[in-house]
Amino acid sequence: MGLASCQLGVFTLAQARARGMTLNQVKRRLRAGRWSRVLPSVYAVEGAPESWRRRLKAAALWFGPRCVFSHRTAAALWGLSRFESEEGPAVISATCHRPVAGGVRVVRVRALLPREVTFRSGFRVTSIERTLLDLAAEESDVTLETSVDDALRMKLTTVERLETFIERRGGSRGVPALRRVVTERAGRGGVPESELEARVLALLDESGLPRPSLQQKVRAHGRRYRLDFRFEGVPVVIEADGYAWHSTVEAFEADRRRINALTARGYRVLRWTWAALDERPDELLDELREVLLQSTRRRAA
Repeated sequence: MGLASCQLGVFTLAQARARGMTLNQVKRRLRAGRWSRVLPSVYAVEGAPESWRRRLKAAALWFGPRCVFSHRTAAALWGLSRFESEEGPAVISATCHRPVAGGVRVVRVRALLPREVTFRSGFRVTSIERTLLDLAAEESDVTLETSVDDALRMKLTTVERLETFIERRGGSRGVPALRRVVTERAGRGGVPESELEARVLALLDESGLPRPSLQQKVRAHGRRYRLDFRFEGVPVVIEADGYAWHSTVEAFEADRRRINALTARGYRVLRWTWAALDERPDELLDELREVLLQSTRRRAA
């Protein structure tokens, strides 16, 4: 069917009937294996490539034109990093009851305001703010924090828009968790650029040490460099060292040049990795406290 090719290989019984197909013809194609049933009254053409997007399209056809993908599915469509390989059931938010269907989870909600629904990658989805609120009600703190940071870093929303949205939602489930994360981001003067940086910042906040500034720019040897974390008043810098950034010879050399230039400018650069954060966070904090103390004494001398 030409229609199926425009819909990732899937179509509804109603669409087939509207094009002149009888129920007997539909049944014959199913028995012959030319079509397969993927959801109630939703079929796929044999040979059409299976994919996550095709499953979403089938779910949207099954649910109908008011289908709004939400929660983990919306997060994946928005490109939030923790959901890039989403393979679970398609999650749909609805204000009405719907029967259960395999591979689809329907979440009953009181209301979906027009401003909380938009389009992403050709599908109707909850807005990024509503998506983050839904995640706040169901996901872990780490997943929520990473998702908020992703949304801010990709400029899908702003701290101000999130704060306004939270105030409108009042006592909704998930608001306390989302408010906590947004309040923390509002006071940091920047957004972590990776989950590793978020982990560094979380450890620093828990330690009681002064909060550093994020992504400040400095000049060294005629070049501009951006520092992951820089402490005010002292030349102390923490770099969140992910392997991916140094996995080529060029990246390795550029990183060494950068560190040498910063050292020549008088900066003390500490390198914090995933493994170090997992295995010896107290040791990292002790080293940082010693470097901060030394730098403060030098400034006072």
